[in-house]
Amino acid sequence: MRVDDDASASAPAATPAPAAAAGGSRAGRPLARIGRLIRWRAAAEHLAVLLLGLAVLEVHDVGYLLRVPFWTDEAWVAISTRFPLSQLPATTSSTPIGWSALLRLFPAGGSQAPRLLPLAFAGVAVVLAYWFARRLGWRWPAVSVAAGLLAGIGVLLVPAMLVRDDLKQYTADAATALLTLALTSQLEREWSRRRLAALSVAVWGGMLVSHTAAFVGIAAFAALCVVQLARRAWRPLTEAAVAAAGTAVLMIGVYAGFDARAVVPGLTAYWSGYYLPAAHGLHASATFVIARFDAVHGNFGLGPAWLAVPLVIAGLVTIFRLGRPATAVTAALLWPVMLTLSALKKYPFLDLRTSTFLFAVTIAVAAIGVIGGCSLLGSLLRRGLPGRAGGIAAALVAGALAAVAVAGFAVGAWPQVRSHEIPLEDVRDQARYVAAHEAPGDVIMVNLNSNWGFAYYWRRGQPARRADAAVLQGYEADFPSQPQIIVARNRDAAGVDAAVARALALIRPHPCARIWVIRTHLIPAERAAWNTVLHRDRLYRFSHWIGVGGLRVFQPGGRSC
Repeated sequence: MRVDDDASASAPAATPAPAAAAGGSRAGRPLARIGRLIRWRAAAEHLAVLLLGLAVLEVHDVGYLLRVPFWTDEAWVAISTRFPLSQLPATTSSTPIGWSALLRLFPAGGSQAPRLLPLAFAGVAVVLAYWFARRLGWRWPAVSVAAGLLAGIGVLLVPAMLVRDDLKQYTADAATALLTLALTSQLEREWSRRRLAALSVAVWGGMLVSHTAAFVGIAAFAALCVVQLARRAWRPLTEAAVAAAGTAVLMIGVYAGFDARAVVPGLTAYWSGYYLPAAHGLHASATFVIARFDAVHGNFGLGPAWLAVPLVIAGLVTIFRLGRPATAVTAALLWPVMLTLSALKKYPFLDLRTSTFLFAVTIAVAAIGVIGGCSLLGSLLRRGLPGRAGGIAAALVAGALAAVAVAGFAVGAWPQVRSHEIPLEDVRDQARYVAAHEAPGDVIMVNLNSNWGFAYYWRRGQPARRADAAVLQGYEADFPSQPQIIVARNRDAAGVDAAVARALALIRPHPCARIWVIRTHLIPAERAAWNTVLHRDRLYRFSHWIGVGGLRVFQPGGRSC
């Protein structure tokens, strides 16, 4: 990735003219020094960008991430690594298949190391934000570097990204969105079929790790076609339209091949509170949008609306004025596109997790708006003050405003820096305790939503997959080679009753055998069902307080055992 385009575009050629003598001419020496200076500056900038990306390891508590066990929503992602690779399309569920495939790069063994994957994409998103803002075509190299740094810092510190510590693809959503914007900008900088093809690959290829890549891609190609049409640039319009059509075919192929099976009615019902109620009229829709913004506005890290909205608008205007109209339109189109999808009940609007990419893009655009405002103010000061005084005043004011912006980002992010917000559902230690203390004849009961975590952390034998329409994932882990492990088939009283009846039948030949009960992610009705059934059967209980709710041990033989 070359970021030093401004310097290389404005500097003289670095290659000196052929020397007249073996020792080289004096005229060639200054050019050589300029070439070395450019290379040194480019290397220093690349190092700074690398360090900025690696800063995610500081603002996230890596030790905590590697220590805390997976909770339910992570476990059904991690468990795909315990099944054969051939089963990946069926076991990836609503997670993008590329994300599930990348998890296999981490050592299998019941560890939390796969959580480094979302951190890696968070770092990539920071670097892409820098690249996007840096290469917008600013007039001065120093301003372009400042824009890149502020955009990178903004994405690094946006609260919505700081809380993305769990094993989900939402940081990949942010990275692919910023990549699409950056490639759109570069295509506008210099139109070529090669760059158009790169944008196409980023969109349909990005869908392998991010569902939202499709939405950003739709906005980008629509913006490119609209801008070329407005310019009456018929050849670029034709090329953009052909690329858009080809990309659409490939996107449909990725969706049909890997994603469509995960779209089930239960998933739509789950997100019902995040769908725009367009059928109920304008007032209901406006109320919904306002309520959603009120619920998550703090996660933008941009302060109150009276400050955030002007900064975003300034960013869009700046991008447009820098000769990137399609890029500006793409960023602006994301909001109506997501509202439309919400109204169609295809994607939730402004959920903190699933809209992470919107938060990242918004703060990057706002950072560009800050630098655009500083640049404009600097130009006014240069014109208003004579000589060096204007330049010095412009630099001081611009630097002060940029520092205030960084401080503002830091203040908004501070409560979430190194946060510990992963739900504590400790299937791991419960499974390990049972493995260390179970005896022959013992039975292990696992409530429905603990099956994926238990299968991931249970290191004896190989779990199998059993289709189950009762869960949104479409399957649950099964243990055919270990009949003493019973997974409740449902979360209601009937499901619990059937599991307990089966456990009692299995231990009947072993009077002093125990029933180990592993339960996490219980809903109130499910908890009541377990309490009712276990009390009815008058099972003598011991409690081992491991994890929220504790590990339960029941011994039908009572105290006599």
